[in-house]
Amino acid sequence: MRVLKNIFSQLHTFVLWLLASVLFWGWIFTFVTDTVPAKKVTVYCRVPAVEDTAMAAALEEDMPEGLRMVQVHTFDYVMFGTDAFDRGDIFIVPASEDADFVKDLLPLEGEGGTKVYDAATGEGAATEYIRYGDEDYYMYLGSASVHLDDGAALAVARQILAME
Repeated sequence: MRVLKNIFSQLHTFVLWLLASVLFWGWIFTFVTDTVPAKKVTVYCRVPAVEDTAMAAALEEDMPEGLRMVQVHTFDYVMFGTDAFDRGDIFIVPASEDADFVKDLLPLEGEGGTKVYDAATGEGAATEYIRYGDEDYYMYLGSASVHLDDGAALAVARQILAME
């Protein structure tokens, strides 16, 4: 009984060490598996849900030369105080997106965003990976993308548009 009491009295210490270990190893994993922005294209989707890992893996099957990875995130990922919006390469946003945010994005070609989902027909790009909401969605390039000159962001955007 005394041994059990001693174990329970130290339980909070064990839990804290366990949490610290998980956070530490998670940071190590991210540090080892991530790469610099010049070697990856980052796609942000403001959608109800996206299968980010599966979509990234599909896009990495035919990556433009010079890239090491493609990352796909929902906008919630940015809420942790990073400057990810400044480094985002491709953005998929609903038609109702805040005008101040969209005005800083670049169209793929021509003017305005490229429609990636039509709510009226339910058809769009990458519907196997992206669950769109009840409105039209558009794709833009990030104005601060490091891949505007080398064409990698545009190539990945075209890959997304070609996905069914």
